[in-house]
Amino acid sequence: MSKNFITNSNAQNLQTRLSELIAQSEELKFLSGFFYFSGIRELYEGMKANPDFLLKVLAGIKVDVINSRLVELDYSGNISDEEKVELFFESLRKSINTDHFDTKDFYEQSKYFIGLIQSERMIIRKTYEPNHSKLYLFKLRKEQISRNKLFITGSSNLTKAGLTTQNEFNVEISDYGFDEAENYFDELWDKAVLISEKDDIKRKLVEILEQETMIKELSPYEAYALVLKSYLETYQHKDISTVIIQLLEKNSYKRYQYQLDAIKQAVAIIEANNGVLVADVVGLGKTIIACAVARQLRVRGIVICPPGLIGDENKTEGWKKYLEQFELYDWEVRSSGDLEKAFEYIKDKNDFELVIVDEAHRFRNQDTRDYELLKNICRNRKVILLTATPFNNKPQDVLSLLNLFVVPKKSTITLNTNLVDTFREFNKIFESLAYIKKNCSSSDTYKMNRAIELYKMLFNELTVDLKKVKQRSEFLAKQIRDVIEPVTIRRNRLDLQKNPDYSQEVKELSEVENPIEGFYELSPEQSRFYDRVIKEFFADPNEGGKFTGAIYRPFEYEEGIVYTEDEKLVVDKEKNRELLQQRNLFDIMRRLIVKRFESSFGAFQKTIETFIKINNDVLKFIAKTGNGNVFKGEYILDRDLLENILELDNDEIEKHLVEYEELIKKGEYPKKHKRYKIENFKQKERFIKDIQSDIALFEKIIEELGKQKLVENDPKALKLYECVTAEISKKPSKGEPSRKIVIFSEYADTVKHLKQKFDEFDKKLSERTLVVSGSLPQSKLKEIIENFDASATKQQNNYDVLLSTDKLSEGFNLNRAGMVINYDIPWNPVRVIQRLGRINRISKKVFDKLYIMNFFPTERGAEYVRSREIAQNKMFMIHNTLGEDSKIFDIDEE
Repeated sequence: MSKNFITNSNAQNLQTRLSELIAQSEELKFLSGFFYFSGIRELYEGMKANPDFLLKVLAGIKVDVINSRLVELDYSGNISDEEKVELFFESLRKSINTDHFDTKDFYEQSKYFIGLIQSERMIIRKTYEPNHSKLYLFKLRKEQISRNKLFITGSSNLTKAGLTTQNEFNVEISDYGFDEAENYFDELWDKAVLISEKDDIKRKLVEILEQETMIKELSPYEAYALVLKSYLETYQHKDISTVIIQLLEKNSYKRYQYQLDAIKQAVAIIEANNGVLVADVVGLGKTIIACAVARQLRVRGIVICPPGLIGDENKTEGWKKYLEQFELYDWEVRSSGDLEKAFEYIKDKNDFELVIVDEAHRFRNQDTRDYELLKNICRNRKVILLTATPFNNKPQDVLSLLNLFVVPKKSTITLNTNLVDTFREFNKIFESLAYIKKNCSSSDTYKMNRAIELYKMLFNELTVDLKKVKQRSEFLAKQIRDVIEPVTIRRNRLDLQKNPDYSQEVKELSEVENPIEGFYELSPEQSRFYDRVIKEFFADPNEGGKFTGAIYRPFEYEEGIVYTEDEKLVVDKEKNRELLQQRNLFDIMRRLIVKRFESSFGAFQKTIETFIKINNDVLKFIAKTGNGNVFKGEYILDRDLLENILELDNDEIEKHLVEYEELIKKGEYPKKHKRYKIENFKQKERFIKDIQSDIALFEKIIEELGKQKLVENDPKALKLYECVTAEISKKPSKGEPSRKIVIFSEYADTVKHLKQKFDEFDKKLSERTLVVSGSLPQSKLKEIIENFDASATKQQNNYDVLLSTDKLSEGFNLNRAGMVINYDIPWNPVRVIQRLGRINRISKKVFDKLYIMNFFPTERGAEYVRSREIAQNKMFMIHNTLGEDSKIFDIDEE
């Protein structure tokens, strides 16, 4: 390749060539779309070698840093020169206040760059209008005999990537065109907005660099004071009253120093930030810490918690018990399942000054009615959030929690006061990394190319290296930790064991063994059917899935839209919202069916039967409203379901659909329903045909289930039975009681199906299995506590096995059990963390070793259901962001 071509490959590096030319030049004129200090920094050595140059920099675009890359922010509207200058200053603040510039070299180089600005050897202007051009003009010293002027133009911006690592194409020209190129630059220069030439603007520019970025100079004393202040603000402890100690002793709670320190720290954080996030891992006593903080603050308040954790009127269980123990007699406990009533109760009561939100991770979605109600309850009050799992699916979850007590655009917990922008960037990076990891080897060409495109944006490389993706994920996790640390208390058992102040008091902890995998085998015929359900019947429509879900997305048929993943729609905002909501509903229904299938064949059969009934009833309703003509009838969709679908548990979704269908049959319509007239559909024939097609598909599946005898001869249930009987028949270790077992499933139908199977397999085992599949009356709570809570005053031994839905995965002590079996794996790993926490309690050690068993389909099936893979990916971010103290899914977790 000609030496005139500069591509940043091998020795052909634009940085090297520019530095050589700068050292030999009298005057330089640089026009770059992106002006970024990382680019100027790359030319430092060349500049230092030439004490007499003049550099004119013309910045073409306002820049910002998103996803570790530069993007243009268009400002071509009617804004003043002063506003353009301020926009440039803001982009400068953001670009320099990044980790890239937090180095010793740049701190030293920055003085040189500021000197260039002050001495007017580097003059900066901003183009009047956005400009993407890249032009580097050089007027060489007179002693350069062969030539005295040249220019370089091409694709490289004045950024580090553009000058060094990014694939670019630039050409160096000296024999023609210089005068025309210089005229082009000079015309833009003459019209440009002055940045460094006006005294007041230059002063502000230098002041921003010296005082508002990370290159601000600090004396040793100031640096020491800043570090000390930050440390004390984060870890300062307020003395706690002797009453707290007396209450702990009175109620037979052991005085753990780590809890006492958390109480002191929480009080200090609340005083500084109006709230605190207590996120210790499950089983370390967050409830006790919260009650002690409330008692220390001596204010009246309200507890918002899941209905199963409220407690009884005798105050022997739940939050009512804890409030009684800590003498918080004027406090209220309200259900997070009925926030409307809680808000109505508290809205005019100014004497409620503190809100405790238990299992706060439930409020991760800011777009729901419940979140808005909770935010109104918390408004103008101090807040304590309790959750072991603030990170559920994405970084935005954490912002939702902070938003309950921190003003997100005026935050003082981080140097960047705008938490919304901070977490928006975190979220984009997280989603990009997740997409790359998931799809970089996809058989879907679109998804694979999209993953490669995202990888190139993040890493400036075309070949995906998953090690780099992992490293970038770890760095992102550190960034999130750094942001939330000032308002968060988070310890795991390993932290306590390594801390010399706490190690002695927690040395008697149970050890969680590496997870055990329970793989069940399918016959060849069953395996083929399994694959068809996953790959053919309920696959993504773009990948040939036969399930249309027409009744969940009528808008597409009304508007005549064909379902495609990468389709760009030109519809108004409200219509686009309706489309996205209905597609979300369809995708959730499709995944719900697959998850039911992966959970148990019994639950899957119930779901398919339900869907047959619902679709048939829809057709009957349409025909009825059209007087027998389906093309003249009406269809009704519940908007409440669309808006709240993400907040409902899987069982609740199906229950809601059944109840809704019954109401429609009676002619009772929800307040927020929408009526669709079939005759107005652009694709009315296809709508009716697709409903009929879904019914036929469901009926075919029921027929196949019968042929394969998957419900009657359930290989997964049989494997569970074998594992349970083997475990409970083991001789107890010395000094330990017999090991009880807790089995969790997401679905009530699965729990009922397993109970039925236990009845068939072993009547004695079935009788010694306590089942929780629905509501929790006081009598059932009493049985659970007396048989599975090692701290219960009255101990019974009527049951060896507890078979439950996730109703018991939050807030219960079940530490007489030494093993948790995850019969199905939720796609949200938070559930699994919570499940393990039921037996891994610090309050009373029962077993030296605790066990987790996870049930997966055959490896071939897991490839498609991907519960394990999805959960592992999320666990990676949870481990790195927050820290866990045991492996959940796989022995290779870090």
